[in-house]
Amino acid sequence: MESSSDEEEVHTFVQVISDKYNPDNFPYSKGQGLGIVMLPTPPGSPVKDRLFLPSVLVLNDCNISKAGESSDIAVFCGHVVELDLSYNQLSDWEEISTIVSNIPNLDFLNLSMNPLCGAHLEPALAHCFSRVRRLVLIKTHISWGTVHTLTRHTPE
Repeated sequence: MESSSDEEEVHTFVQVISDKYNPDNFPYSKGQGLGIVMLPTPPGSPVKDRLFLPSVLVLNDCNISKAGESSDIAVFCGHVVELDLSYNQLSDWEEISTIVSNIPNLDFLNLSMNPLCGAHLEPALAHCFSRVRRLVLIKTHISWGTVHTLTRHTPE
């Protein structure tokens, strides 16, 4: 009897982006190429092709629990302004901070329904949230201390 590997497998933010926006999987890639643009990179570059994703990324309910490589996040998401990560498995502020700190233009972040109860946000990691003007934390059950740490580092 086979067990479901989807429930046990760790999905990273980078893997989900790569899978969702892979030109072979992307529904518009055979048409007019709406949504993503593939640009070839110079020979020897660590990134074979660059994906320029939409500025609003919806990656809800993708079983994401880890960030993945910081450099890949920075390459893929440099222009992203809105990110929906609701209904994932993010339970560690360090992983979330890795994602947020590598998206310099991020203005809106939805973390609703992630299991953040009991996760502690270190003040040293909170600075990366200062650029995020809208943060949604519905049913994350985070502590008031975490809310205070986040709001203390956000601009008025």
